[in-house]
Amino acid sequence: MKSKLTPEMAEFIGMHVGDGTLYRVGKSSLVWEMRGDIKEKDYYNNFVVPLLRKLFDFEFKAKKRSGGKNGCYGIQTTNKILINAILSFGIKLGKKVDIFIPTKIMRSDFSIQTAFLRGYFDTDGCFRLDKPNKSLIAYYPKIEFSSYSRKLRDDVKKLLKKIGLKSNIWNTEPRHEHRLCLAGKKKTIFWIENIFSSNPKNKSKFISYQEKFLK
Repeated sequence: MKSKLTPEMAEFIGMHVGDGTLYRVGKSSLVWEMRGDIKEKDYYNNFVVPLLRKLFDFEFKAKKRSGGKNGCYGIQTTNKILINAILSFGIKLGKKVDIFIPTKIMRSDFSIQTAFLRGYFDTDGCFRLDKPNKSLIAYYPKIEFSSYSRKLRDDVKKLLKKIGLKSNIWNTEPRHEHRLCLAGKKKTIFWIENIFSSNPKNKSKFISYQEKFLK
């Protein structure tokens, strides 16, 4: 069964592409989970869980889980409606080194594309300020992504171009990460006005940047 592609569904798919995992336990059971930093309880409890409840009409629960130095926070479920929704977009089980942006999202309208980017950014992107030209103040904005999937990185570049944003890409060694960056004030303003964030940690960074440098 194919799932209806709404902005909410697109944001969820973006979240899965960023931090989600879909795998098989035993011969038949499929499990989906999404984990983030232990400090992201607010994002999971007040945005992710309500979004999943709205999309799949099921009571999901986020909690502390194993992983990392101090543990992590996230959701694990065998809910078939959620899992089938992910599979309906052509996303496969297992390792995500070959993950990509679903074709349906690549070909959708602006609202779907920006919602996907928001979900992906909130789980696998970052916003930071650099100190260019030996400046004493960090003021130059950068929105960055890093992935082990070259296909995903290249898809993100194409999707950004579709909505009017030019990005820079490069690879890093020895971890073989494929990186992408949107740099500069103009692109950051576009992102804030059209995509923004649903994650409190990113929201606070954008708001701080606006208050310091855009007023």
